[in-house]
Amino acid sequence: MIQRMAKVEILGLKDVALEAIDAIHELGTLHIEDLSEKIPKLGGKRISRMEIDPKYADQVATLNTLRSKVGDMIRDLQLAVQEIPKAEVQKEYDAIWSEDADVMISRIERIIEEVEQEIKEPLDRKAELMMELSRLETYAPIMQKIQPLVERVSRIEDMASIALVIERKFKAILNYLNDEISKITEGECEIISEDVDEESTAALVVFNRRFLKQVHDFLAVQDVNQVRLPSDLAKKPLEEALAEIRARISKIPEELEKIEEHLKEATIKYAIKLIAARNAIHDRIEVIEAVPKFAQTDQVFIISGWLPEDCVEELEKVMLEKFGNKVVVTVTDIREEEELEETPVALKNRPFVRYFEIIYLLSKYPKYGTVDPTVVFAIFFPIFFGIMVGDIGYGVVITALGYFVHRKFRNKPLLSMGGYVLTISGAWTIFFGILYFELFGDLLEKALHHWHVELPLLGSKHSFIAFPINRLEAFTLMMLVSCALGFIHIGVGLVIGMINGYREGNTKHVMEKAGGLIFLIGILIAGLGLAKYIPKFFGPVGIVLALIGVVMATAGAGMGGLIETIVSAGNVLSYARLIAVGLASVILAQVSNDLTRQLWHGVFGVIVGIVVAVLLHTLAVVIAMFSPSIHALRLNLVESFNKFFEPAKFRYEPFRKTGGEE
Repeated sequence: MIQRMAKVEILGLKDVALEAIDAIHELGTLHIEDLSEKIPKLGGKRISRMEIDPKYADQVATLNTLRSKVGDMIRDLQLAVQEIPKAEVQKEYDAIWSEDADVMISRIERIIEEVEQEIKEPLDRKAELMMELSRLETYAPIMQKIQPLVERVSRIEDMASIALVIERKFKAILNYLNDEISKITEGECEIISEDVDEESTAALVVFNRRFLKQVHDFLAVQDVNQVRLPSDLAKKPLEEALAEIRARISKIPEELEKIEEHLKEATIKYAIKLIAARNAIHDRIEVIEAVPKFAQTDQVFIISGWLPEDCVEELEKVMLEKFGNKVVVTVTDIREEEELEETPVALKNRPFVRYFEIIYLLSKYPKYGTVDPTVVFAIFFPIFFGIMVGDIGYGVVITALGYFVHRKFRNKPLLSMGGYVLTISGAWTIFFGILYFELFGDLLEKALHHWHVELPLLGSKHSFIAFPINRLEAFTLMMLVSCALGFIHIGVGLVIGMINGYREGNTKHVMEKAGGLIFLIGILIAGLGLAKYIPKFFGPVGIVLALIGVVMATAGAGMGGLIETIVSAGNVLSYARLIAVGLASVILAQVSNDLTRQLWHGVFGVIVGIVVAVLLHTLAVVIAMFSPSIHALRLNLVESFNKFFEPAKFRYEPFRKTGGEE
């Protein structure tokens, strides 16, 4: 259900404005209304937007700098924020927080200074080692390739060499370099190359030493990388330099491991303080930046917003205790259409229904003052899902998986809600699986046949209704059931539309929805009469009712109402997808079983058959979780919700301390 909201105006003397904002923030129940755009309507020139004191603007700048530093530290220490106990963070948060922003800034600066002393040097050293390791790991394979080439060159008098690294895809540039350097060295040049790996090639340019400067100058302007060893290795023999590089590569990880151990200790020591500091900074900035949303006169500040009706008394009590008659809270009625549009929406449902609020990831909340359709979704979505999948085995798997996700991820609302919806949907899948007598397809039917038990258990093969229901054969029955569900589902949507229209005082809206409902009832009666399921004279009665419905809908919403009403009859037929998707599920399961039976010969065949069965039924379960979910969602959002749903402009988002975690 949609929680009843109250609109309040808080007026107080400006000398307690920031303290009052702090108190509202601490209480965390008021959804702030941005008055900056409504000031012209509030009282002319005397009322203006509340401005941030320059002192507070400086504080925001300081806090943003601190937030950046704290954020960097959290990233550097790789803090697992979700795993840190919230109670301990809250305790440290309370120790940091102060209504005096300067005091709070001072506390946070001390924490940052303490952490920097502990981690700055190790982090700098870690960065240096990582860079060195990366560089050395690049040098090692290149030097290993060019070492034999250099040794050959070193035995030739008056010859110099320069090592290059080139991407393999640009290897053709070596021909160009050879031609140009040959011109520079008067033909006393040779380039020898070796592929280092799949991406790079090492090359050694050998030339007469007297052209060393000219060759260096030429290569400096070419798009090639020269292999330049660190200064401490450059003058050493290549073999000795290579050995030293390998030694460093093996030693650096040990140094890094020691640094990581030190940083891990620092993480344990400072994690809670840093998270609490981050949260406090966020909340303090949020308080200061909220100021321009409020209004002021020369002497008074004005704050406006909404909160649940049952929270008004607590707000009044807090304001009275902290500020006495310096602050006054006034409750105003939410009556005008514009006020209903602006009122934020909060939902308050029982646990069973609350988990189905996951639908509002795909849709906005319902408008304030209208009916909350969550309960409709909570009833019909699992039933539609169960009808389509309808298999005991699949239902057990889906229920177990859903329950596991729901329990395992209780701290992650989205996953927990999704797991719960799957659990309920899986339970309905088991129920309809019993009606269809399906267990991983036709396994139950084959087992009974093996035990010489003939189906159906109740009724006969020629009965219109029998138990179990064979979905592949009982097409007419399933079609009628699907259309009946469609009629009920759309009918519920139209009834809710009538209630919404009545609540809003919109008579034409009520007439349109009532006309649509009467039209559907008329079509149903006429159809049953003509099909002789009820006495034949009901046929004309149904037609008259349908015509009355069309007239009412047209009177209520004009040509749009007429078209929408007629289309609603076609919407009922859209529920035939419940059969189509269900038949696809049955056929896939039976194909899995038939293929397994064909392989079921000999030990090897049995093993392959089991593997095939598991893979295909797993695929079927995965498809069963996604395809029916999409179709069940569509039937709710498109066929039913379209009959009544009016989206809210705003969700209820109270001005409260969150630490930026929401």
